[in-house]
Amino acid sequence: MTDRNIVLFIVLISIILTVGLIVLLPTNDRTMINIIGIVGFILSILGLAIAYIQIMSVKNIAEQTRNQVIAIIELSNDMLMISDLSRKAAMVDEIQRYLKDNKIELCILRMKDLKIILNSLKNHEQYNSLFKKNKFNLVFQTFNINLDNCQQHNLNEKSKINKISIIQNLEELSTLLMSVEVKLKNISHD
Repeated sequence: MTDRNIVLFIVLISIILTVGLIVLLPTNDRTMINIIGIVGFILSILGLAIAYIQIMSVKNIAEQTRNQVIAIIELSNDMLMISDLSRKAAMVDEIQRYLKDNKIELCILRMKDLKIILNSLKNHEQYNSLFKKNKFNLVFQTFNINLDNCQQHNLNEKSKINKISIIQNLEELSTLLMSVEVKLKNISHD
């Protein structure tokens, strides 16, 4: 039943109730003041009923609006996460270029930046559902070892780093990030 139908029903009941109360009054009590009092009482009840219906209608609209806002926020967060993942994958590419160009100091700086981001990714609940924890932990652990090796090499050039191995490990990290991005995009489209 719509709000309009409910209001019409209440008005009809009010009219019937008003007429019924007036008819039930003894003839000598059917004064203008008594009739106005009955009509006023019924109109007050009618007003309260209509106000209640309007409040419930506003409550329903507010709930629908709230649900739409939540959906928009979730979509926005998904888009930000997708953008964030793309940025991480681009950082991996940048680190690989620095390695290939033998710019170890720049490589270390970007790896440290990426480590901070990956650490937050590792602890982010929404991301955790998109990858296998043990796989991510292994890739993250390897990333940390590679970072440490690059730092050791930067301090002492006699210590060797295996650029090919590091680049392969970074490629594995990039693949993991891209797979999470694809899963996230699929979730966003559902």
